[in-house]
Amino acid sequence: MSFFLEPLSYEFMQRGMLAAVLVGIVCAVVGTYVVLRGMAFFGDALAHTILPGIALGYLVSGGARDTLFWWALGTSIVAALGIGAISKNSQIKEDTAIGIIFAGMFALGIALISTVRSYAVDLSHFLFGDVLSVSTHSLWLILIFGGIVLLIVFAFYK
Repeated sequence: MSFFLEPLSYEFMQRGMLAAVLVGIVCAVVGTYVVLRGMAFFGDALAHTILPGIALGYLVSGGARDTLFWWALGTSIVAALGIGAISKNSQIKEDTAIGIIFAGMFALGIALISTVRSYAVDLSHFLFGDVLSVSTHSLWLILIFGGIVLLIVFAFYK
């Protein structure tokens, strides 16, 4: 039994486990609605559309990582609104609008990053995450924004 519990004696493992549980709860609730609406590709698209926000945040802040969350959040909101605007104001279906925004934003992010010659950070941890590097500050952000999302979902539940 100690084989399973021993890793949890490390603080970074505890933070990682707590982050995974919190994110899992929010994703389960929101994911149900996304799948029922036939927009399963939406989550993947939003995850990849943060790349231009990360690149802009990196360029504007001079490499500081503290503000990258806010830049990523801003670009994901812009992307979600763009997907909604394209699918609502044209004959294009939602999945096509998602594909357009997904590809365009991802390409923009790569173009922005390629302009920075000193950029040597691996992008995979921005796109896929690194649960073992979760900080206490990140846990608070997950808790606050996850709580807001859950409150909104429950407030507008039909």
